Amino acid sequence: MEKKTTESPDISIIIVNMNTEDWLKKCLKSIAKTKGDVSVEVIVVDNGSTDESEAVARSIFPDVIWLPQGENIGYVKANNVGMKAATGRFLMYLNNDTIMAPGCLHELIAFLDRTPEASGASPRICNPDGTDQGVARSFPTIMNGLFGRRSALTRLFPDNRWSRRFMTGRHYEGDEPLECDVLSAACLVVRTDLAKELGGFDEDFTLYWVDSELLGRMRRRGYKSYMLPRARITHFEGSGGSTSSFRQRCRMTIAFNRDSYLCYIKVLQLGPLDPRRLLAAGMLSARALLLMGAQLLRPGRATSSGGKN
Repeated sequence: MEKKTTESPDISIIIVNMNTEDWLKKCLKSIAKTKGDVSVEVIVVDNGSTDESEAVARSIFPDVIWLPQGENIGYVKANNVGMKAATGRFLMYLNNDTIMAPGCLHELIAFLDRTPEASGASPRICNPDGTDQGVARSFPTIMNGLFGRRSALTRLFPDNRWSRRFMTGRHYEGDEPLECDVLSAACLVVRTDLAKELGGFDEDFTLYWVDSELLGRMRRRGYKSYMLPRARITHFEGSGGSTSSFRQRCRMTIAFNRDSYLCYIKVLQLGPLDPRRLLAAGMLSARALLLMGAQLLRPGRATSSGGKN
């Protein structure tokens, strides 16, 4: 890691929170335990919590920057609120249902310090059982509407060429950084000055794929993004509360497919008359209807983006 030349923290960590004090406690404790000599600025943007989240956060990080919004302003807007307050050289978007492994922060910052062409990096994001979550990916094609990360077809045919080409991180066995088109804001580090220059997340999005769209804008500036297998974090996906009820899962299904469409047309910069827009809209609409049908039949198992990891 390069020697600091200013008093700015190495990294600002933005966590969006709403009534999830137990997960927030676990997440913050893991940061405090594993950060080592990395100087950390913790920013919690709170979307109207009524539990003890603030007291929990201050008990672990007394100097936490607590930004209460008084209401649920949404994930995307909340992250932009946090970005504007950030003073670190790097900016980490982090879900509160994550547990950081030792050395994770140091590995990410050291890599970005020595790789000026990199706009962003993420650790290998793992399921609780230690398997790769499949979120470090190539940009999806139309076929990944069928052979996606959590689709039934991918579970039936795990070695199909479309899924393997899409989920590059899951099938990567090396230890060196892997260049990827798509990384997950469950844990994503970007350069703070670049994120602010670009205006942060696109607020046309609800929740999903907004990280991919931001990396796409950075890529058009000539930057690259990487997954670092030596850095690790565990993500208890969905535990933050967005898919805890049948109604929420249906709402998130619509959001997922709508945001998928927005990401596809914005990253590829498709014009209004491009036939790929109509094709993507039709396939994603049909997918959303099928998933909501599955959720109606099996409300306890279905997820917003389809199936299991």
